[in-house]
Amino acid sequence: MCQNISFSNDELDFTYPLPYSIKHYPSCYIYVYNGKVVVNSVDLSVPPKILHECVDDTGERKVLQYVGALGEKLCYAIGLESQDNVPEGMQLVFLRDLIGQVDEKMLALAGRAIQLIEFELTSRFCGRCGTPTEALEDRGKKCSICGLLIYPRISPAVIVLVMKEDEVLLVRSSHFSSDMYSIIAGFVEPGETLEHAVRREVMEEVGLVIKNIRYFASQPWPFPNSLMIGFIAEYEKGEIYVDGKEITEARWFKREELPDLPGKASIAGLMLDWFLKNKDGISNIDQK
Repeated sequence: MCQNISFSNDELDFTYPLPYSIKHYPSCYIYVYNGKVVVNSVDLSVPPKILHECVDDTGERKVLQYVGALGEKLCYAIGLESQDNVPEGMQLVFLRDLIGQVDEKMLALAGRAIQLIEFELTSRFCGRCGTPTEALEDRGKKCSICGLLIYPRISPAVIVLVMKEDEVLLVRSSHFSSDMYSIIAGFVEPGETLEHAVRREVMEEVGLVIKNIRYFASQPWPFPNSLMIGFIAEYEKGEIYVDGKEITEARWFKREELPDLPGKASIAGLMLDWFLKNKDGISNIDQK
């Protein structure tokens, strides 16, 4: 497994409901509004702080979600009703802008906080009959009329690095900048295994058949609620073909000629970094 992957940290305890043994721990809070989090200073040259120790009137707030335990602190997310509720001297910052500015534990907490607040705000009513929902002990919601169960949304997506000898397949999406390339990714469809999704995405996007699909690592990606599952695969047959709409270009690259690539905050960047450092190919996949 890859270590130190952004938005993921195994030291965080997400156990819920709270075990009796930790209910006495002190609390701290993350303010969330519209996909952003509140940082301690309007001056971003100062290392931002997103966890705040003292918060007034938490009992009166309509949106309060337990996020997880960090050491001996219980972390909660508070959903602000508007940006006017940001405490004086602080500011809202997009989660992406905190990458590299706060440590991985804080980044993981912030990503989780945003998703839990969004779930709370979008699950107040049953999507089937419109009845107000009731909270369950396991984070779910239930409709008291039709019995529909609702849980926080997680969207599984596969991402695959395809190799052909000492080359890697890179694609340029229509929403990338003109000089940015990455690897193939897409959402898992109903009824698919992860491996099936990997093969389908590669065929759909570039018309190639792949083999020797191997698991690499996974990453929670809170933009807005994906779980990225990474794989390494080898080229088997076919000629590259792109539709020019979703994918505008695809080609094989050698290590010494790689173009602009995603940063290591994303699993795509980590997988490409692995490719650069490991010249033994897929047989060396366990050395991440």
